[in-house]
Amino acid sequence: MLHRHYVEEASDVVFAGVGRLTDATWLREKVGLWSENTLYDVCYRLRLVDDNDIGERSTADMAKQLGCSRRELLTAILVYHHSSRQSDASVLSVAPIFPTESLLWDPHSVPPGNFGLASNVSLSLPKLSTRFLSAGDYLLRNFQLFRLESAYEIRGDIVNVLKRMRPALKQDGYTDPNDYYGGIQEESTQESNISRTIFTGWARMGLHLKGNQDEKQGFRIIRVDPPRLGERVPSSVIGELVLDLYHCATSLISEWDELREFDNLFLVSVDATKMVAAETKERKISDEEDFSFPHRYGVQAVRGVTVLEVRDEAGVVLSDPALAYEEGGKPQPKGKRRFLRVALDAAQYAVDATGRGSSLGTDVYDTFNVVVRRHGKENNFKSVLETIRGLIRGGSDSMYRSIPSWLIPVLLGYGGDPSSANFLSPQMKSFASQTAGVTPPNAELDLFDTFLDEKHLRDSFPGFTVAVNGGDADDSSPTQKKHYRVIVTDGNVVEATSYKPSTKVGAGNPIRFTPVQVKAIRSGLSPGLTTIIGPPGTGKTDCVVQLIASLYHSYPTQRTVIVTHSNAALNDIFDKVMARGDVDERYMLRLGAGERDLNSTSSSSHDFTKAGRVAHIFSRRNYLLEKVQQLSESLGISGTAERGADGSPSYTCETAEYFFFHHVKKRIDHFQANTKKDPSLSVKDSFPFMNYFPELQQAATMSLSDATTRIQEVKDIFDELAEYRPIELLRSQRQRTDYLLTKQAKVVAMTCTHAAIARARLVELGFHYDNVIVEEAGQMLDIETFIPLLIQGGESDDDSSSSHSRLKRVCLIGDNNQLPPVVKNISFSKFSNYDQSLFTRLIKLGVPSITLNKQGRSRPEIARLYSWRYNDLGDLDHQGRSRPEIARLYSWRYNDLGDLDHVATREFKKANAGLAHTFQLINVDDFDGRGESTPTAYFYQNVGEAEYAVALFQYLILIGHPPEKISIITTYNGQKELITDIMAQRCGEGTPLAGLRPGAISTVDQYQGQQNNIIILSLVRTKHVGHLRDIRRLVVAVSRARLGLYVLCRKDLFCNCHDLKRTMDQLAAKSAKLQLVKEEHYPTERMTDTKVDARQLHEINDVTELGELVHSLQQELKR
Repeated sequence: MLHRHYVEEASDVVFAGVGRLTDATWLREKVGLWSENTLYDVCYRLRLVDDNDIGERSTADMAKQLGCSRRELLTAILVYHHSSRQSDASVLSVAPIFPTESLLWDPHSVPPGNFGLASNVSLSLPKLSTRFLSAGDYLLRNFQLFRLESAYEIRGDIVNVLKRMRPALKQDGYTDPNDYYGGIQEESTQESNISRTIFTGWARMGLHLKGNQDEKQGFRIIRVDPPRLGERVPSSVIGELVLDLYHCATSLISEWDELREFDNLFLVSVDATKMVAAETKERKISDEEDFSFPHRYGVQAVRGVTVLEVRDEAGVVLSDPALAYEEGGKPQPKGKRRFLRVALDAAQYAVDATGRGSSLGTDVYDTFNVVVRRHGKENNFKSVLETIRGLIRGGSDSMYRSIPSWLIPVLLGYGGDPSSANFLSPQMKSFASQTAGVTPPNAELDLFDTFLDEKHLRDSFPGFTVAVNGGDADDSSPTQKKHYRVIVTDGNVVEATSYKPSTKVGAGNPIRFTPVQVKAIRSGLSPGLTTIIGPPGTGKTDCVVQLIASLYHSYPTQRTVIVTHSNAALNDIFDKVMARGDVDERYMLRLGAGERDLNSTSSSSHDFTKAGRVAHIFSRRNYLLEKVQQLSESLGISGTAERGADGSPSYTCETAEYFFFHHVKKRIDHFQANTKKDPSLSVKDSFPFMNYFPELQQAATMSLSDATTRIQEVKDIFDELAEYRPIELLRSQRQRTDYLLTKQAKVVAMTCTHAAIARARLVELGFHYDNVIVEEAGQMLDIETFIPLLIQGGESDDDSSSSHSRLKRVCLIGDNNQLPPVVKNISFSKFSNYDQSLFTRLIKLGVPSITLNKQGRSRPEIARLYSWRYNDLGDLDHQGRSRPEIARLYSWRYNDLGDLDHVATREFKKANAGLAHTFQLINVDDFDGRGESTPTAYFYQNVGEAEYAVALFQYLILIGHPPEKISIITTYNGQKELITDIMAQRCGEGTPLAGLRPGAISTVDQYQGQQNNIIILSLVRTKHVGHLRDIRRLVVAVSRARLGLYVLCRKDLFCNCHDLKRTMDQLAAKSAKLQLVKEEHYPTERMTDTKVDARQLHEINDVTELGELVHSLQQELKR
């Protein structure tokens, strides 16, 4: 076009190559030589602009509005449309990770939390769908949304700290008597008359920093390393942060001492001279959502740093996790100052150096006067973002080396058949027949001890003809516990072979699994993708534990990775695995430092962390070496003189191996040869280790099988020591833990957050695994489930070009009908679909799933409240969690959710002592003329319901109910805090119930996955239903109870909500006033089907009456 119309004026451009034309700098220079008319005509001919278009603004008007000339606008348009753009990977590689003040308070990038609620609102945000164009498209969208959601949460934390610290302006050397930090200001500054920023309050999560001229406290940059080859940003920027904790309480000092390597902190620059006075009229939005907050509080800059090392005044590195395992425990830090070596965001430092990040350039790092820390779990965003960015930069090749080719199309949604990864699909049968380490489709599948007996086996395949071959099992009784290998043929025939395990096993499986649970376990043991939908109380964790144990025994050379959303779920899984007794704990390993943030109810005494496993190995090693020493002494090879001065054994793992080959093995071979040569030989007389087993000396005779068992015990000692030999040779703690992770551990567990944090390190170490089990998959973000599939590199025989994925089985377990992942900004969850989990997305795509259909948690009547959401959900025989009548409250959500038979037996048949009903909706009117209230925006409280909940709790424990078997949950954080405060008063020091607390006071969202016998539920709202309208939250709320559920709410409001009708109609069928049984104490012999005599019934009219009843019971208790 230029050659035809402007060949002379644009000759440089006409004859330039394509590479030149895509160079923005060169093109802008050449276009700048054209006249304005020529520039417009070229843009017009290229259909980029048109001043004659009716209804559109002219280029002159647009330039005027933008504050530039028409020529500059036209140049920018032309250059933008014809210059090449950097790839997303290139842009992200030099983009800062930490959010700054410009992003935190940008209303377009990080909108208010409720901005996207209106259906007609359009936001400039990426969206997540069920399908993605490519792996790069999927990762980029998740990267952007994860970064923005993290920024929203960080903004709220920084705002909260600054509000509590109350920055103010100090002038003329006057010291404000309310200045919390007044005693530590610089003397030179106090004597001057210049204005400066002070802080008149304090915050638990924030600390005041002083200028660098004060050697006691401050921040300074100590090293800037040059860029790596081919890069333009510094390779690293290191700073030092000095904290003075002199004015902090002991509890607060201990919290700051919990800072560890890779924790993230935020440095904030606050200048009180730049503070703009707030408007006098009442504010309708919270400070967290107010974009004028930086102006009102003088926020000038925000930068993030990562902790590398924490030292005390004695130079001791407090961030070393190995300190906890030293003799005498972790040492007490010295002094009140802490020296932190921190890493800055190198990309952000480069931006600041050019003046584009801050007008002060790198001098902005001298202005920070506040440091903000955050709680552990939500503070891992940087590692997650770096992991996603690394995957984007690595391209799709790195993904295909980690995830098998049969799985990627299903995960991204562009595969033709969503069932192609199912174990019954032709593709997976072909994969199984060609892959080592999986059971071929025409071979028996080892289900280990999934079945308790032959009857259980036959009951687990309804509609099938089951043929059982005795195999090498000792007993053919149908009630004898056995192990089975099973093959299901196309003709509805199940061929099972029983066998006796070659190794000693413990208690093993105690669960009589349902047919659907057996199908889920069978699918999980087969190659491919398994998705299991587990309604409340249907035994999801039991299925996971059985799957772990079966994989461990059936495929002993393979490694299984367990991923959960919470540390509590990991505790539960590990406790149940250890209770089986057949999985050796030395092969179990747990990654992450979640214990410091976890208020665990776990009773397990085992420490499965890396450092804990090393300590266990050395303890076990010492025990086994003592056994070797005793064996050596019993054989006369060594004596007590060879022991150490403290009586310790003289052997090491290495010398024990020599001892075995030169002395023990020879004796074993000689004994076995003699007994084989002469069967009449006395076993007891010829047994070589008689002195080592003194109990055998008392026996009259000894059989050959007994001798074989004892010989195996001796061999087991040396076999186990052989595994510990590398740990003994390695000297550093890191080398030992790395060896455990990559060579020894067979069951490795971590949270989804830690998987993202540790991915780069795991790939670098060459960590490999064959199976992935993801529990709580419905509560994880899409990307949080995706990353654990990528924490290993490809497996290659020759070179990297032929590498392939080692992954064989992926099992996702969750419930898409319960609460989704937590996304605090509703704009992201509703507009961008960011609260959609990978588990839910796969269900929407039509990936085959297995829905567990028998609940064993609630009474059947309680389970009916949600079972409509699931197909054929019934009750288990023993009723593991809720009574059936409680289960009815949520079972409608699961389409005829059934009950196991046990829900009609034992404690589930007994009534709740002192209460007329197993579940009840209790109407709570306004208390002192007030219903719901909001002390601050979105902080909902209801004093009447809070008082009622505490009074009901007091009543229950006064008649004998164990307090730990009662939990109080609510739908809002504000109400949780209010109930906690009232509980502290009513059951505080000096009261008859001092020190007694319920099992939990929590929100519905936080209590998901937990349960208790009796649940008191407060719904709070009296004007609008609020977020309980989300059926998934209702399901979680009413499915936490095993034996009793008591809902406190405004009956007219919630019963008239159409979305909640199927549950509320069942609740409203009983009286709306709490009905108690007089003179009844816990435990009671009254049955649930026993009608309460009207003379025994006591109906409570309001919270005041309940309070009077509680008071009278307390007076009786005093007497």
